[in-house]
Amino acid sequence: MRLLYAVLLTGCAMPVLAQDVEGPPVDSAGDVPEIYAGALGEIIVTAERRETRLQDTPIAITAVTGEALEASGATVINDLAATVPNLTSTTGPQGSSDANFFVRGVGQFDFIITNDPGVGLYVDGVYLGRTVGAMLDGGDIERVEVLRGPQGTLFGRNTLGGAINIVTRQPDPSKFSGSARATYGSRDRIDFDAGVNVPIGEESAARVYGFYRQQDGFAENVVTEEDFGRIDRYGGRAQLRLGLGERIRVNLSADYSLDKSNPAPSVLRAIVPAPFFPPAALNDVQDSDDFYRIFASNSPEARNEVYGFSATATLDLGMAELKSISAYRNLDGFSTADPDGTRFKLYDQDVTTQQEQFSQELQLVGETFGGRLEYLLGGYYFREDAQQVLDLCFAPISSPMAEPFQACNTWTQGNDQVTNSYAVFGQGSLKLLPTMSVTLGGRYTWDNKDIVSNQFFDFRPQGVGPGAVFGFGLPPELLGQRIVLPIVSNLPGEVEFEKFTPKIGVEWEPSANLLLYASYSEGFRAGGFNGRLIAPQPFIPTYAPDTNETYEVGMKSDLLDRRLRANATLFYSKYTEIQQTIADPEVQFRVANAGDAVLKGFELELSAAPAAGLRFDAAVGYNDSEFENVPALVGPINGNRLPFSPEFTVSLAAQYEIPLAGGVLTPRVDYRLQSDVFFTAFNLPFEEQDGYGILNARLSFTNVSDSFTLAAFVLNLTDVEYYTFGQNALFSQGVAYNYLGRPREFGITARLEF
Repeated sequence: MRLLYAVLLTGCAMPVLAQDVEGPPVDSAGDVPEIYAGALGEIIVTAERRETRLQDTPIAITAVTGEALEASGATVINDLAATVPNLTSTTGPQGSSDANFFVRGVGQFDFIITNDPGVGLYVDGVYLGRTVGAMLDGGDIERVEVLRGPQGTLFGRNTLGGAINIVTRQPDPSKFSGSARATYGSRDRIDFDAGVNVPIGEESAARVYGFYRQQDGFAENVVTEEDFGRIDRYGGRAQLRLGLGERIRVNLSADYSLDKSNPAPSVLRAIVPAPFFPPAALNDVQDSDDFYRIFASNSPEARNEVYGFSATATLDLGMAELKSISAYRNLDGFSTADPDGTRFKLYDQDVTTQQEQFSQELQLVGETFGGRLEYLLGGYYFREDAQQVLDLCFAPISSPMAEPFQACNTWTQGNDQVTNSYAVFGQGSLKLLPTMSVTLGGRYTWDNKDIVSNQFFDFRPQGVGPGAVFGFGLPPELLGQRIVLPIVSNLPGEVEFEKFTPKIGVEWEPSANLLLYASYSEGFRAGGFNGRLIAPQPFIPTYAPDTNETYEVGMKSDLLDRRLRANATLFYSKYTEIQQTIADPEVQFRVANAGDAVLKGFELELSAAPAAGLRFDAAVGYNDSEFENVPALVGPINGNRLPFSPEFTVSLAAQYEIPLAGGVLTPRVDYRLQSDVFFTAFNLPFEEQDGYGILNARLSFTNVSDSFTLAAFVLNLTDVEYYTFGQNALFSQGVAYNYLGRPREFGITARLEF
């Protein structure tokens, strides 16, 4: 009945999005039948941990190729939100290279290591445990698959909103090839990347890729004259494919990146005068006529160094295939932030993050009963060791008032957490009739988290040195005044969680070009610790797991001789015990189980190739989200919309290939529109971004041999001013602040293929 209710509610709405394809269909001889000349082709995905045609995969999935990412102006994975329905992203409140994704309103914007993401991010089958430093470069990617809805059976923990599966370009034994690309653009933007593929025998090959990105910032600090929003990153990847006989294949990979891009600029939107707030701080409130004018009391700095190794071994057993995926990853990150957005040290923060993870996955994929049953069985182990130190600098708690760049009181929070996760899983699809099949799957997960949390509090009046702890250094005028002396505490903690997450589905294929499906699936995210204690505590507060139960009905179709593709999904979700980072006057910020929500909506994706060289793509997502059953201690958020959950997302793209004597000229436009969105669960003023649209344009020329392309582009053509994140902490900190989106920029790109 709930599923039927969701269908009735959304039956009059429409969702849309583009699918990028590899080429038109071919016959047994490898030729394109005349009826399909210029038709949309096929794309292969691994959304079910095996290779399947996109149009045969009964999941709400969007697949975007690397070429499509480049054509749309995307440079990092976060830019995916410009093309995928019901997907939003943000770098969050700290750092310039964090990747926080939200699917249908389910996600996480916090960077602290005691919080887990709600959307899983995978690279070549390897799960990335942290959002810090996870804003991956968009180069040398084969495709990105965005899976919407819980993926708890095949992808596991922390995928209750969905999963983003990145597939890099793999070594190809069939040919020697390579490419190089260079870009110059606004604010001295200089990008360069290159890759080369080298065959080694008939079954083996190596591939090496490297990139460098640099660009000046787009907002200047009027106090220090330093730029914010600067880009400075480089890295690379080396891969080796080894064919060890007819049955064994091993893929080895190593990657490295260093991102020194400084944080996005923050601006003060409002301030409530406090005893230690200087009156001059009111002058630092953002001027709407000078959007990118900022103030900051610290130097913009960020540094995220990431590297990893993986080995994927595949053994062909005949009727089945055994696969092992082993991986190690390491993160070393540091960033600064000035949340109050003033030139005074009211609230300045430094964050140091160190994390390493190891994962091991085994998969057995095969078929039996004459091919009627396709199955996947597996086991998974994940271990994460993460340490993080949060240093927060407060203004003096007594007179004299704060002055620019003066010393301040400090609160330091150190968290050292170890996570061990185990899982067994399986899924099978049984063909009951030639056109109908059923899918059953399940995963059982065990999570264990151990933590030691260290606190250091040092709140003293200005001018009182650390010696006051021992009775020295107290000025005569402060004799007899109450002084908050340094406080140190070490708190251990341990929590355990386990959960079974099932999936049930029915698929019906009445014709070769039409698939109808319905499914029920669950996702779960383990509970954890509140890593921000602020005030001394006798123990570390914890929060419970949250779960997402989702019903879906969907359709995938190719029409008009495969010149029109229409994929649609209706969904209804029960999201319970929602983990949310909330403002709390007593402890500044904490994670709470903020009640439940019902999510209902749809996605519709359309691609059309009405004539040779002409292509249109469109995507519409609709999501109705609302908090309910919220505990009184959380605050008045009943009826509020979930963070980063716009009601509508719309993307449109069009391109036309114009044949010329020396090649092909291709104009292209991309447009992304989203309705208003709130950045936190409280839906307060200064936490809302009104609806806006971003228009990108590109004009490219490719020579006859497809070996050289020259393109001119403009991003944010209409120079829309918008915010990417914000918090109204007037009642807990006395300030409200927002982070700025990027303005218009131009550029030119040259690409060489060989």
